[in-house]
Parts: sequence; structure tokens; C-alpha cells
Amino acid sequence: MPHERKDHLQQGADVSPYKSLVAGSISGAVARAITAPLDTVKIRLQLQTAPLKDYLGVSHTFKNIVRNEGVIGLWKGNVPAEIMYILYGATQFTSYSILNKALTQAQDNVPILRFSRPTHSLIVGAGAGVSSTLITYPFDLLRTRLAANSSKELLSMARSIRQIGRHDGFSGFFLGIRPALLSVASNTGLMFWTYELARQYSKTYNTIPFIEGICGFFAGAAAKSITFPLDTIRKRMQMKRFSVGANTISSIRDILLREGIFGLYKGFGISIFKTAPTSALSIYVYEYSLSVLH
Repeated sequence: MPHERKDHLQQGADVSPYKSLVAGSISGAVARAITAPLDTVKIRLQLQTAPLKDYLGVSHTFKNIVRNEGVIGLWKGNVPAEIMYILYGATQFTSYSILNKALTQAQDNVPILRFSRPTHSLIVGAGAGVSSTLITYPFDLLRTRLAANSSKELLSMARSIRQIGRHDGFSGFFLGIRPALLSVASNTGLMFWTYELARQYSKTYNTIPFIEGICGFFAGAAAKSITFPLDTIRKRMQMKRFSVGANTISSIRDILLREGIFGLYKGFGISIFKTAPTSALSIYVYEYSLSVLH
């Protein structure tokens, strides 16, 4: 009979930062490798500025990429994205384990800081999202720029770095960082909050294979459904330059005036289709890697 597996993300779990770093890196690499084409299509949809009547859906966008750029076009921006996912997975889970332990100790010493397990995960997850975003954001911006390139010519990461540095300087690598921090902090916090709730309600089924992935699937879908507009704003800002006034308020206003409220949800369907399995894979591979490392 299969044994009940340990939840390394629950409140008070004592996980070595080194093991979290290794397991998180593996988790990020696997998740990105499998879902890369979906990410490219999602980014293209989010960057469409046409009104609803001219909006190209998932199928049309996918066919356009393959027809005009070849199958390899679905992997544009994969190098910075793979680096970003590995770094993000490593920093997210490492900072989560550190913050989890620190907040647990604080709650033990200060009664007023005691939270329910899901709320604890929400706070720790938001903190992990912020720290991961600050470290990996330039790669996220490069991934977006490269994936948005619709020509057959493949832009290299080095060339993109030179272009950004020449036009906007160092600050150009952090275009859209404010909505990104808000988006990722809320998304990551909500994901871990939902995941912890799902793990609590699924205790009866804890011996089922891939139960971590199933809970992660629903957690990722729920969190992205709530925070998706912030992700769209971040992507739009990443394609601008400081010289043309790339700020959060103007980006929101432009989208609403030109495209309506629907503009904030372009690419929503494929985003859920991509995010849910990515979250499932990310959490499952992380938990599995830790069980092997132990």
C-alpha cells in the first residue's frame, strides 16, 4: 500500500534551503521545457492591440506562427525563458522554505501573528513571489521581447540585451516591474493559499499518485484567473520604452480605450491551459525531487 507523502510546503515544514534550491531548479526546468509553445502563443495574444472584432484567437495565432515562422517559432525566447524558469523555481521555493520557517518561528513567539495554514501560505507565497521576480525579471522581459518577434529572423538574446541597453540603459531591463511585482506576488500568494486548502481537503486521498500535481493544477488555475489582467499589463509595458511613457496607469488607460475591458483578458484561455499544468508540474516535480534528495 502506498505511503502518505510529506507536504514540504505546509506551515512549519523544515526544508533545507540547499535542497529547496536544487529541487526548485529542477522543477522550473521541467515545467518550462514542456509548456514553452503555449507560452509563446499566450504572449502573442496578450500583445494584440486590435479591438475585439479583429482579435485573433488561439487557433489562428498558432497557425500563423507555424506558417510564417516555422515550428521553431513556437520556441522563440526559450533560452531566456528557460534560464528564468530555472532561476525562478530555485529562488521561489528556496525563499518559500526560508520565509515559511521564519514566519512559523515568529508565530510561535508572538501570538498575534498566528494565522491559519492557508493564510500562512498566502503570506509566505507572496514574499517568495516578490523575491523571485526581483531576481529573474530581466529574463522575463527578454523572453517577452523575443517571443513577440513575428519575423522569420530569430533575434538572439545577446542582440536583444544590446538593443535594450543602448535605448533605455540598465533601467530598460525592468520595464513593467511594478505591475509584475503586484501580479506575481498576488498570483504566487493565491496559488500557495489555494494549494494548501486543496491539500487539506484532499487528505483522504493523499496516497493517490500525483496528488500534489492535481492540487497544484487547481491552485494555478484559480490564482491566474484572478490576477490575469495584471499579467497582460506587464507584458504590454515590457514591449514599450521609457521614452514613450511606459507606466502602469497609461497602459491600463490605453487598453481600456482601444480594446475595452476584454483587452485585459486577451490570451486568458490559453493562459489557463498553460498555467494549470505548469503549476501542477512545478509543485509535483519539486515535491518529488525533495523526496529523492531526502
